[in-house]
Amino acid sequence: MQRVCALCRTRLLSRTLPATRAALPSTSSLHTASSSTSAPSSHALQPSRGLRTAATLPYTPLHTAAHRPTATRRSPVAVLSPQPLQRRGIACPAEPPANPPEDFEPVEEELAEGETLEMHLTDAAIKQIERAQQAAKDDKLALRLAVESGGCHGYQYKMQVTSKREDDDYLFRPPTDTHAALIVDSASLPLVKGSTIDYSTELIGSAFKIRNNPQSKDAGCGCGVSWELKDI
Repeated sequence: MQRVCALCRTRLLSRTLPATRAALPSTSSLHTASSSTSAPSSHALQPSRGLRTAATLPYTPLHTAAHRPTATRRSPVAVLSPQPLQRRGIACPAEPPANPPEDFEPVEEELAEGETLEMHLTDAAIKQIERAQQAAKDDKLALRLAVESGGCHGYQYKMQVTSKREDDDYLFRPPTDTHAALIVDSASLPLVKGSTIDYSTELIGSAFKIRNNPQSKDAGCGCGVSWELKDI
């Protein structure tokens, strides 16, 4: 074995150490490698260029001035004017009895100033009287109206088609080309003067109706027959 002097040993070590250090990884490279494996790079967290997150999307209003949806126009609702529930009818002037009895008291003498003695017949009532005349083949057939005591409201109407006349009967005819007529006795006339006679066709039946009686306190019973007299 050859002995190496101290000087040669020192020179030999100085040549081999740099090569060994170059082969071993440095501390900084180890730290970089560990950090790269423990946490993902910032480049991996960024979204791709084709995708955008909600925070990066630009705000677009739902309705723009150019693309504002037009409101649907509603067709105008036809407003119907209220129709009168009670038809007035045609005014029929009174014809006093031709041969009144001795104790007869004319109804027209009890009228207020400016009041006329008349009744009203609707077209439906006139046509129904005409149909009754045609069926009986009697032009003198007329509708008789009378008022009797009774009913749930104190008074009730009574109507019938007849050709019989009484001495105290008042006759009412419309001023038109018709033979239809209405008969009211002198005792009942003060209680129904100015009223309208109508003919109503309903599911439960058809009948003559008294409407707009100025002497009636209210509409009366639902049957349309019984009614209450106004307080005088």
